Amino acid sequence: MYQSILVPIDGSDQSCEALRVAANLIDADSGSLYAINIQDLPLAEDAMGRAAGIVASNAEEIVQREGQAVIDQVCERVGLTHKQVQPIVLSGKPAQTILDESRRLGVDAVVMGSRGNSNIKSLVVGSVSYRVMHVASCAVIIVG
Repeated sequence: MYQSILVPIDGSDQSCEALRVAANLIDADSGSLYAINIQDLPLAEDAMGRAAGIVASNAEEIVQREGQAVIDQVCERVGLTHKQVQPIVLSGKPAQTILDESRRLGVDAVVMGSRGNSNIKSLVVGSVSYRVMHVASCAVIIVG
């Protein structure tokens, strides 16, 4: 049993399975289960702002709302309540943000899907799970 686990959640079937596995690995009485969703910063709504790459003025509000919705949806699919999972919503580069949060929280393990909702860029640059698995200072469990 682990005392603390971080689970990256992106809404994919693999991230649902990772949360399900993590819930079975955590100490139910005293463990901390964290679900993290990492969002891209939304661009401005006007065409000129988007073209210039300007971040929306209410970006943090959008990130929090959309990230929490993803976590809520996955928790519901897995059958976990808000009391069982501590949500974390951040923006940034997924692999680095997961690594930073795992260190900040001092978790015993990261449980994540082997792949998630990603675009073709991840195939060229390398997957998030691959990077986390090779750099994390805690146990990393990859769920296929």
